[in-house]
Amino acid sequence: MQSYLKDADQVKIKERNETFKTIMRDLRELVYDAEDVIADCHLQFHKKDQGCAPNFISYCSPALLKSRRRMGKRLMETNKKIKVVQGKMNSYLQTAPRHTGKDEDGRNMPLTYPILMHEAEMVGLEDDSGKVRNWILKADGPSTMIGIVGMGGIGKTTLAQKICHSESVKNSFHHLVFVTVSQSFKLDELLKKMLKKLDVKEESLRGMDVEELLESLNRKLDAKYLVVLDDVWQTNEGMWWDSLKSGLPRVEGSCVIVTTRNEEVAKSMGATSRHIHYPQTLSKQDSWSLFSKVAFARTGGKCTNPDLEGLGKEIVARCGGLPLTIKVVGGMMLGKSDSIHEWRDISECEELGIDKKDELIISRLQLSYEELPTHLKPCFLWFAMFPEDFEIDVEDMVNRWIGEGFVWGKNGKTVVEIGKECFSELFNRFLILGVGKDYFERSYVWCKMHDMVRDMVIRIAREESFFVRLDGEGSPAFIEQSRRLVIVGNTAVESIRNSPTKLRTLVGMDIQSIEMIASLKAKLCEVRWLRVLSLSLSDSDLDGNMAYSDWLSGIGSLQHLVYLNIESSSALISLPDSIGNLRNLRILRLWDCPNLKRLPVSITTLEKLTAIRTAYQSLECMPEGLGKLSNLERLGWFTPVNKNGSGISELKSLTKLRELSMKIKSVEEIEEGEWNVLSMLQHLQILRLHFGGISVERDGVLRKIEGELSPPLKSLRELYLWNWPGERTPAWLSPTSLPNLQFLYIHEGGIREMGPRFWDSESGVWKVEVLVLGRLPWMEEEWQRMRRAMPSLRLLKFQVLPKKKKRRKKKKEHH
Repeated sequence: MQSYLKDADQVKIKERNETFKTIMRDLRELVYDAEDVIADCHLQFHKKDQGCAPNFISYCSPALLKSRRRMGKRLMETNKKIKVVQGKMNSYLQTAPRHTGKDEDGRNMPLTYPILMHEAEMVGLEDDSGKVRNWILKADGPSTMIGIVGMGGIGKTTLAQKICHSESVKNSFHHLVFVTVSQSFKLDELLKKMLKKLDVKEESLRGMDVEELLESLNRKLDAKYLVVLDDVWQTNEGMWWDSLKSGLPRVEGSCVIVTTRNEEVAKSMGATSRHIHYPQTLSKQDSWSLFSKVAFARTGGKCTNPDLEGLGKEIVARCGGLPLTIKVVGGMMLGKSDSIHEWRDISECEELGIDKKDELIISRLQLSYEELPTHLKPCFLWFAMFPEDFEIDVEDMVNRWIGEGFVWGKNGKTVVEIGKECFSELFNRFLILGVGKDYFERSYVWCKMHDMVRDMVIRIAREESFFVRLDGEGSPAFIEQSRRLVIVGNTAVESIRNSPTKLRTLVGMDIQSIEMIASLKAKLCEVRWLRVLSLSLSDSDLDGNMAYSDWLSGIGSLQHLVYLNIESSSALISLPDSIGNLRNLRILRLWDCPNLKRLPVSITTLEKLTAIRTAYQSLECMPEGLGKLSNLERLGWFTPVNKNGSGISELKSLTKLRELSMKIKSVEEIEEGEWNVLSMLQHLQILRLHFGGISVERDGVLRKIEGELSPPLKSLRELYLWNWPGERTPAWLSPTSLPNLQFLYIHEGGIREMGPRFWDSESGVWKVEVLVLGRLPWMEEEWQRMRRAMPSLRLLKFQVLPKKKKRRKKKKEHH
């Protein structure tokens, strides 16, 4: 069935008539049904009889025989349906036009890392950015309004970002706030986004109304500021803009930039004709330069095959000078081999022949989707489920793909590594945009979608009945094949009750009422084949309500669940013991649930669990018996305790760990010699250590945690160290204990100098490529010495703080 889907995938979208779409829906439905039957079989035949291994008598029990007969009947029915669809597909695929340029076996191996091309680094914007930058720097009145107006894909956002990243602008303004407005937004949410850009903590914004948020914004913008309102579609006759404007103080020299497709919007917000800029399409030279940066990223943005250059320029000429189109088409060509035949097929394809501006981008985006490898298409369609301008957590999205079975481990790589490679390929095709990079500037941790790409993926997802969305706007059209349900905000309870029961994915975003929680509780008892459950809660109406405390009580019936994610809920206090029934659960993510202090002991029975992810501030400890979870690959945050929880010694059984985040509240919770348990984790690649709350004044406090690690952690690539309490780095922070470390992050704490073992080059040389040092006011090391000790260093980042008063040197030396 998967091979039929792969063949059908090559039929061009415009050739897919209603008959074909119906056949495809039926085929996907059969794939899901077959997977459900197989999953039920696994559950049935792997059950244990009263805690004992099954024996001959238990296999011949009437209940089991009846269950087998029922499953056999389901399989027979599914096989009959398969033969019917098979006949229809064979007759259709023989005549349907196919892609001529798509050859997945011959294509280039995808890059396993994203192209970190910041929007502000795009070519051809020098004149545009110089002109607008001049307006900004010469503004002498209070809150000068500037408009950037143009069609979608012309580069308005890119231009605004380039202006904001210029040194002259950054040095001229005390506050710089860049937010996307988009078509559908709420003023309170927009204000919260602006305040978070001004370093206001999210917790302090909870429960604030619009008036309070405006007052807070007014106080924060206490000096010259630049505010960018990106992608504004309308002003509702000035209503929301008048409110927002009241929160912007009239500070001399301050500016507001608005980007929009509609000139009237810019003018209604106060931009005069002399302060409105209209970006033009790129020149031939700039278009080719931008295309080359993307399509030839493997060779540093240079075309090394002269035979491809002419074809490449033909392809670029058909992109109409629109930056979005050029980037997307360039990303598509990055995945192609150097075959002249493949490049010629793309240059001659009819989708590139459309020249009307309003259709040009749509046709190129559709082509880029059609040229995606088959395994990436369902991954890409998942993005249609998020609201407009939503910032998406990359790790969370990979977890969802894993839960759905879209990605699998192969060629010695874990399923998470394969998932991240899929993300990189979508990044490199510019179908998704990076929002925030990691500490080491290697990859993106957040992403979002251009609104035009989102429009395309929503249209395709709806045509394929990929998901149904409940957001309180209009009546949803449920069909039997709906396997994914997204609930956003306040939704009619009746709609939730009437939604399909064969769901594989249930996503709730910004759930706001007890009635909705009650409906979800009832729904969980119906959706027995659910693979992914992800819920984000708005606590304003839920805090302190006892009726909310047991809403997850029915979760134990979801025995096919692979990924459970609950986030943004201060009302969540505990998880039910029945979570131990989730035999197939592989990933448990509990994020921003500050009042959830402990997990039930029953989770230690979940043999398939590969990841437990919690926020740093949350759990007091992990349950006793954590060492039983021998398949764990990702664990965080883990806080070792001696009593009524897991101690550090339990880690020695978790030999498959690749990523560990550990919070040390008290060294007293670590027994003598226990620290060396870390050296037994020989597959560990990422280690995060936070030493919050440890007092450096206590005698011998460091002795338990600063010795060498033996044997060395040869697989460790990344180390994050927060609040190290000593004046010297520990002995294990050395090229001997960490011989293959590539990325080192040290933040806050009392470090004055690197320990002797750090400089020991006789037993090994540091392989660190990126070193990040932040908020270390006592540090006295010379940077040049650091560079000499790390010959592979390509990036050094440090945050300088004013030195505090000198501390008295302790008489006792730390060794």
